[in-house]
Amino acid sequence: FIRAKLLETKLSSIQKSSVLNNESTMSASDFDKQLLRFVKDFCAPYDEMRKCLADVRIAATVEKETKGQDLPLWPLDTCYVYMNYLVYLYSVKYIEPKLAQNPHLLDDESQLYDMIIQPNILGGCFSWDMVRNVVHVNNKQLDNSLLDRPCSSLAKLPQWAICFNTVENNILLDGKTIVGVIFYRNFTHMPPLESLEIPVVEAKCLDGEPAASVNHLNSIIIFHNGMINIGPQIDLCDSGSVKSYLDDYSQRIKECSNVMELSKEHTSEELVQIAKRTTKDFYGIFALLPYLLENLDKLKNEKGEKVSFAPNPEPFKTKKGYRLFGSDRISSYYLD
Repeated sequence: FIRAKLLETKLSSIQKSSVLNNESTMSASDFDKQLLRFVKDFCAPYDEMRKCLADVRIAATVEKETKGQDLPLWPLDTCYVYMNYLVYLYSVKYIEPKLAQNPHLLDDESQLYDMIIQPNILGGCFSWDMVRNVVHVNNKQLDNSLLDRPCSSLAKLPQWAICFNTVENNILLDGKTIVGVIFYRNFTHMPPLESLEIPVVEAKCLDGEPAASVNHLNSIIIFHNGMINIGPQIDLCDSGSVKSYLDDYSQRIKECSNVMELSKEHTSEELVQIAKRTTKDFYGIFALLPYLLENLDKLKNEKGEKVSFAPNPEPFKTKKGYRLFGSDRISSYYLD
C-alpha cells in the first residue's frame, strides 16, 4: 500500500522542513550542518515521543530486571527503534487526542496515510539522530551489479542508521533531485502468539534475531526542494536478491492499481512506465548501501585518514539514573 501510494505523482503526504532548500551545490561540511538542522527541525514537534522511546530502550536493556520485565529483548546491534512501539506512541500522543475531538478524521484517506508514513519517517530520523553520521560518496555512477546480492545481506548496518550525501550524485525519484538518503531498519517485534487477539501473521526471522512480523530495510528521501518522504524498502527476509526485489515493483504496482484506483488517473500502459521509471530510480538509491558495505575498509575522514564507524551508543549511568546519549556532533566519512 505504502509503496504504491508513493508512486502517485502527487506525493501528497510529503513533509517539508525549513532547511536544505534551494542549494544546487554545497560543500560536505555545509551539507553536514544543514542536515543536522533539517532533522532537528523536522523532529522538534515530537521531542516528547523521542524521549519516551529512549526510556523504553533503556528499560528493555539495562533495566530489564526492574522496569522492563514485560519488554522483549532489544537487538542492540541492528535496530534502535521497534516500529510497533513508535507507532503506538505516535497514536497515543498525536492521533487519539485528535480523534477524540473529531472521530471523522479516520474517514480522510490522507489522514490514514499520514498515520502510517509519519511514524516511519520519525523512526529513521530518531535512529539517525542517535549516531549522526554522513557518508560522502564522490560523484560517480554506481554499477547496478551491486544489487545482485541477497536481501538479507543488507540487514547488518554499521550503525542504527546511515545517511548518504547525494548532492553531487544525480539521483532522482519521480523527477525530483535527491540530496540525502537515510537507511534504517523497520523492525516490528513479533509478540508471543498466545498474547495475540488478532489473526496470527507470519513471523519472519533472520539469523540471530527475534521473530518479526515486519523486517525491512527502509529509506528516507530528502529532496533538493526541502521535502522529506519515506523511500523504497527491502524485505530483508525475501529469498531473492535486492535487484529482483526491486524489479518486482512493476507487477506489484499493477496489482495495487485496482485497489488504489490509480487507473482513474493513469492507463495500464502509463502505470507500467511509471513502475519501470521508479524502479530504475530505486536502483540508484539502493546501490549506495552495498557500495558502502563493500568498502568499509576504505572509509576516510576529511583529512584523508582511515576511519571506521563507532559503536552505537549504549545507556550510560548518571546520578539521575540511566540515560541514552547519542553523538553530539556529525561524524563524516568519505568514499572515493
